Amino acid sequence: MKNILLLLSASILFVLVTSGLSVAKNGYHEIDATGVKALMDKDEALVIFPLSPMEYEHKHIKGSINIIPAMMEYELPNDKRKPLIFYCLGVKCVASWRAAEKAVELGYVNVYAFREGLPSWEKAGYPLESTNTLPDVEVKKISTEELSRLLDTEDILLLDINLDEDTNKFHINHAKRKHIPLDNLNVSLSQLPKDKKIAIMCLKGKRSETAARYLVGKGYMHVVVVEGGLQQWILEGRPVQQEVASN
Repeated sequence: MKNILLLLSASILFVLVTSGLSVAKNGYHEIDATGVKALMDKDEALVIFPLSPMEYEHKHIKGSINIIPAMMEYELPNDKRKPLIFYCLGVKCVASWRAAEKAVELGYVNVYAFREGLPSWEKAGYPLESTNTLPDVEVKKISTEELSRLLDTEDILLLDINLDEDTNKFHINHAKRKHIPLDNLNVSLSQLPKDKKIAIMCLKGKRSETAARYLVGKGYMHVVVVEGGLQQWILEGRPVQQEVASN
């Protein structure tokens, strides 16, 4: 009997591995590029990029769609059994699993997070698509130390592009800070001056470059990105505002 159970367990594990899926976690499965491609070839899943429209337009999996988290409740299919696959910019990007968790909370029962995302898909040679590529420009980077100095001595704007859920945990509390999530930047340009230096800060420093390239393409010529982002700022012991959760 024990041998039969071991054999059965091994068989289940083999099926999961060869199908490109992992055991469900927080109500969703993790899936690799091979598994995503297989489901797309069968036209069985809706593949979703949950980051900003500008990132989606720059490069995305061919056949996928763009739905930011704030719109998931309104734009996901009515059929709660429809397989949904969320992906983003790679294993360090949290958007895929956060979106998957939200889909589960909304009642969807066949939810997958492709956490390896675009880098893995591209490495596998699977089809990509670009509809509006960002300008290929090199954007100046500044350290958190330099940002601190500029905030104290110059007339700059600190553009915080982090998601609401991240800024609600920690943010720099400064009069020169303006919070516009990257997901909303394309519809918020009127709030940004073109005649002032703009220092862009994200969580880890990666998405700031995307925002900077987008702004350069829109005529903003005085943009810099903060290396390491808010995470680096916090690691160095610099002051942040922490929101207190209400009971």
